Amino acid sequence: MKITENTKPYKRIAIVFSLCMLIIWAILGTGASVAWFTDTSPEINNIFHIADFELEVTHRLPDGTWEKVDGQTKIFDDEALYEPGYVQVVYLKAENKGDREFKFKTAVNVNGCIMATNVFQQQFALQDYLKFGLVTSFTEEEMDNLVLDREKTVEIANMPLHNYYETGSAVLNPGKSAYIAIVVRMPEEVGNVANYRGETVPEVELGITVRADQVEAQ
Repeated sequence: MKITENTKPYKRIAIVFSLCMLIIWAILGTGASVAWFTDTSPEINNIFHIADFELEVTHRLPDGTWEKVDGQTKIFDDEALYEPGYVQVVYLKAENKGDREFKFKTAVNVNGCIMATNVFQQQFALQDYLKFGLVTSFTEEEMDNLVLDREKTVEIANMPLHNYYETGSAVLNPGKSAYIAIVVRMPEEVGNVANYRGETVPEVELGITVRADQVEAQ
């Protein structure tokens, strides 16, 4: 993304997504249950069948290939230097490897941060000056088109970062995939309030959660 002239005086800010954890929830039993129960013969006994919920998540590498994600996978670029106008996009693919349809939701949360001092000698948290958003589609081409240019990504990433932001849910059938583009940016209008001074560099650590829930029977 091209940086405009008025952003040149700003000191670049290193934003660290050092442990961008992706946690796959498949909760059986009480609470947010994903168990699938079938009462086949109530006069004799109850037979319970637990659905095979298997959600696999991968992220797209720069060469276009997909790498399976686990709890230690770094999805965001640790070396990214954020300044007004900078945009970063990462891509995920969620696949239903099981035998039951389920709804899935994607959330982004702030796991931790390092505060810094700005040019006005005020403490600030970097996440307060970043914007976040994501889009979900069912083809890779559609996902790419949704973030094809700068204007589209700016429109998508218009939500403030906070501890837990959840998108709407989508149903994923067995053998099907969904694609997710996650956008994080620093708006161009951010001024010196996020321009740090001193030895402490502001950092923010993000986590990503993809959750699978049972589809309610109609």
